[in-house]
Amino acid sequence: MGGLGALGVTASAYLDWLDDVMPTEMPLERLFQTEISGTASSYWTSVAAPLALVGVVGVIGALMRSRLVLTVAGLIGVATLALWIVMQALDLSPVDLEPSDYQSGVWVCVAGLVVLFIGVLSMGGPEREEPVVEEPLADEERTTIDDEPWSTDTRAD
Repeated sequence: MGGLGALGVTASAYLDWLDDVMPTEMPLERLFQTEISGTASSYWTSVAAPLALVGVVGVIGALMRSRLVLTVAGLIGVATLALWIVMQALDLSPVDLEPSDYQSGVWVCVAGLVVLFIGVLSMGGPEREEPVVEEPLADEERTTIDDEPWSTDTRAD
């Protein structure tokens, strides 16, 4: 389930996020600066790069059944989304930016992150082996040293 959420986050990179612009067109610097304009020079210098990283790390974490790796993937996605939203709010002013302005890509990213974290929380822990409890022996099953065939009594009479 966590791996599917991570793939959902990655899929959001190919949908419009705001003003008909996809993360593949936004420069990565847009996550840290508001004055950046223009389009990204390549896929790996765009906002889509960390979203693709979420998919790769998330699928690896799902295959390994590792909560830690899936959580790291989720945190990368949350950080990317949160930084982008904060920079948009600073650039456009929070008064002008409403939730209805966000397009399908943002909502797919949010839904993917929710599914990813539900998957992390619903993962079972490592299987625990039941401890073997030895039953106490009944009185008739107990033997004494004198009853043992290998014991020798060397006491002098």
